[in-house]
Amino acid sequence: MSMIGLGILPFLMYYLYAVVPLAPLVYLFLKWRAYRDGAADPWLGAAVLLQYFWTLGLQLALIGLTMVGAGLVGSKMEGEVRPGLALLFTGVIALLAAFFALKRLPAFALSPLRGQTWRVFFALNLLACGLLALVALGAASFTLFTGKAADARLPLVALVVFGAAWAWFLRLMVRE
Repeated sequence: MSMIGLGILPFLMYYLYAVVPLAPLVYLFLKWRAYRDGAADPWLGAAVLLQYFWTLGLQLALIGLTMVGAGLVGSKMEGEVRPGLALLFTGVIALLAAFFALKRLPAFALSPLRGQTWRVFFALNLLACGLLALVALGAASFTLFTGKAADARLPLVALVVFGAAWAWFLRLMVRE
């Protein structure tokens, strides 16, 4: 297994430690806004959790896409493409499950809080994708300026994938 395949598991563990506490914080923030505004939504907790799993699925799919892209650029099918495809598959399944479960919740007409849930998670995805794109830019710059251009394929692919996701979430946030 290559260094990318070995290094992705500790990265995922640290990433999940950073992302896992976000769901209760988002729920508390939205619940506080609901009490402040006098709005009530009995499905707010379910909407927050499903949106949270949608976010995790998206991030797993983006990490898997990055690994697949880096493996295809470096033509190392065994070490990077297969684990990347596994993460991509897992992320897409989680995305689809959360998306269809969110569609089964009662309509947005119950509360304006449901729209705030989407906006908060779009902002969190904007933050996460922007931070990962910035780290990828720094890693790519470091490897290129130290003369190790062969090691820059993963950071460059990550920069493209997470930079594109960041731009997409920025466009969604600005449009609203």
